[in-house]
Amino acid sequence: MAWIRSKPFIWFILPGFLLYSLFSVYPIFSAIQISLTRWDGIGKKTFVGFGNYGELFSNPELFRQLTNALGHSATIFALNALVVLPAQLYLAYLIYGKIRGHRFFQAMIFSPQFIATPVIVFMGTLVFDGNIGVFNKLLETVGLGGWTRPWMGLPELGIYIVWLLVAWSGIGVGMIFFLGAMKMISGEIIEAALLDGASYWGRFFRIVLPQIKTTILNMLILTYIFAMTLFDYSFILGGASGGINRSVDVMALFFYRISFGDNSAVGGTTNVNAMGMGTTIACVMFVIVFAVALVQVALTYRRAED
Repeated sequence: MAWIRSKPFIWFILPGFLLYSLFSVYPIFSAIQISLTRWDGIGKKTFVGFGNYGELFSNPELFRQLTNALGHSATIFALNALVVLPAQLYLAYLIYGKIRGHRFFQAMIFSPQFIATPVIVFMGTLVFDGNIGVFNKLLETVGLGGWTRPWMGLPELGIYIVWLLVAWSGIGVGMIFFLGAMKMISGEIIEAALLDGASYWGRFFRIVLPQIKTTILNMLILTYIFAMTLFDYSFILGGASGGINRSVDVMALFFYRISFGDNSAVGGTTNVNAMGMGTTIACVMFVIVFAVALVQVALTYRRAED
């Protein structure tokens, strides 16, 4: 007790530590334990060791679904990293420079965060629907009627439709992150650059970007985690099956479909090993996310120290 009295801060840490252990650490170890069993979620568990992992990578159908979903999640991450993140930086810098109406544009760009995902998907349907879609009407108006397509029904474009909806709804989040980081840059540095004759974009590339590189790397980590755990957009657009030819399937949806079935929101075509294989997929997802995020964190701190 004397040791505890000499370290009173433990009482402040303990509640948070217990809650974190209960709702974060315990579920991870519990999922690992379930992944080593054959279980339908109701009956008796049968220990199978790494049998579920072997089946996931050796069963042709399961492996095909895994690689398809992983490829789609990786596509969303790549597009977000190469297109959305630079756009967020650009918008943040414009608002940081206090262009005319910057407060209005800041509010408008961030406002999709207040719209529910089903509404965003419905709005996307109104834009890309083959019959009543605004995009097709626009093409016809400018004389490109031959380019009209049933965009929502083309399997090869499915994941890109998902990405467009995700990008539109989330571009304001990263912009706010970057804007906050830019506002923390010392005004003296910017003033010195102005006195040295640095141009608008010269200040951006030579001063602003180096000053917020840690924030950029952190945002890249969040973007990766988001892409690998995306679920709602694909589920609403394509259902648990992942759309036509699983064109909008992603890792989280693949996990859901194997665990709870693909006939309804409460489960349908499940099997005797639904929970065992489902948690196996969840553990694989965790390893993929954790490993890459760990590398990115290591690079972030290494560059920060440099």
